[in-house]
Amino acid sequence: FDPFLLLDHFGSDNPKDYLPGFPWHPHRGIETVTYLLAGKVAHGDSMGKKGIIGPGDAQWMTAGSGIIHQEMPEPGADGKLMEGFQLWVNLPAALKMTEPRYRAVEAGEIPRFKQDGCELAILAGEFDAGTFIKQKTGGA
Repeated sequence: FDPFLLLDHFGSDNPKDYLPGFPWHPHRGIETVTYLLAGKVAHGDSMGKKGIIGPGDAQWMTAGSGIIHQEMPEPGADGKLMEGFQLWVNLPAALKMTEPRYRAVEAGEIPRFKQDGCELAILAGEFDAGTFIKQKTGGA
């Protein structure tokens, strides 16, 4: 399924399941895109970037030539629920050594398409003749 490496739906209403989080760990040659439905995640990385995302927000991290980062969850408004998705995407060979990047994308920046009682949050690409969020690999 290359370039898609992993799609993880995470969630729990028991803080003991997620509060340990994901302490400092490395990635290389991939991008991760995280989208939160509930709770918060605090990001920190070896480039000195920091950010907190909440419900409806996303974070887009290009590991490229290598990055060390942590993702530390916080409970949602109800004090319990944490839920979201994370997608890992393999970078093409020519971009595997690109400069690492991190971007937090607030819910208000994410275009949404609503129809027939459904809502689609569009994180990348084109839809219905509109161009949406683009992560430029290799630049700041």
